Amino acid sequence: MSSLLHNLGSGVQVAPAKHYSRLIKFIDEIAKHEPHETSTSVDIISNDNKWYCQIRCGKQRTQPMGPYTKRQAERVQDARRTRIAEKGTAWLIFEQTDGD
Repeated sequence: MSSLLHNLGSGVQVAPAKHYSRLIKFIDEIAKHEPHETSTSVDIISNDNKWYCQIRCGKQRTQPMGPYTKRQAERVQDARRTRIAEKGTAWLIFEQTDGD
């Protein structure tokens, strides 16, 4: 187990963040306007009992939202999934990543 922990230099060890993702199922009308072969998911990430919500679309991702409690992050995750399924991803602002 100790091999999974990160040492922050101060002697404190922190476990790596854990990701919990849910894929989006688009309604038919929205699916016609979304890029084909691009998977979209809403992830919740746990890091030191703080929870964050982030949307990924292919290699793009939004800035993490949070911190939340786990319950709040799950609610945000469900709300974002619903909005994406109804309106698509055009309203999202993605961060620039090195891979883009």
